[in-house]
Amino acid sequence: MIHFSIFIVIISESVFASGAYDKGTATGKGRFEISLTINPLDLIPYGQNYGILSYGVSNKVDIVAYYSKHNNGTRSQYIGGLFQFINSKKIDLATAIGIRNIDNQRWDVFFPQLLYNYKLPYGFSIGGSIVKVVEKNNVIVDKGNAIDISVYVPLKNIVKQNSRIKEAYFAIGTFKNTKTSFLDDKPYIHYSLDIIF
Repeated sequence: MIHFSIFIVIISESVFASGAYDKGTATGKGRFEISLTINPLDLIPYGQNYGILSYGVSNKVDIVAYYSKHNNGTRSQYIGGLFQFINSKKIDLATAIGIRNIDNQRWDVFFPQLLYNYKLPYGFSIGGSIVKVVEKNNVIVDKGNAIDISVYVPLKNIVKQNSRIKEAYFAIGTFKNTKTSFLDDKPYIHYSLDIIF
């Protein structure tokens, strides 16, 4: 327990999170998942510090929330729900709906969302999401799709150090937000540390 507490304190003090978004696997009933990504000293111009917290209401349903601080000072918060509708040995698929508030000035709806997790040998996987983003203020504006894909690498040594940690992963991938194109723009790289306890 002490090692886990020290680990969380170190992460909290040195990184306030940013993340490799989400994948199609629900957290699991009664479990928490935290996903942290950082942009140390704002080194990456498009970067952000990001933290996602998921709680498994059931084995198929999660409540998901995040907080993000972008390099340009923008802050956003999200709350939503995830429903995993396929759970197989090879692939997990989920859908989700959520709302995001940006700087207490703008609201976005994230729907529909398709989240996926393709399972590879030895605990590795490839996961990500395709998300429709709609701005809702005085008028409704379709902002387009955000897409991400990541490789999840299991961190078995972290799991061995604390019995409360059920799974841990380092994820690295690429994404496009609603303002960029995979074909015309440089891909954005992102990473996260994901822990389920």
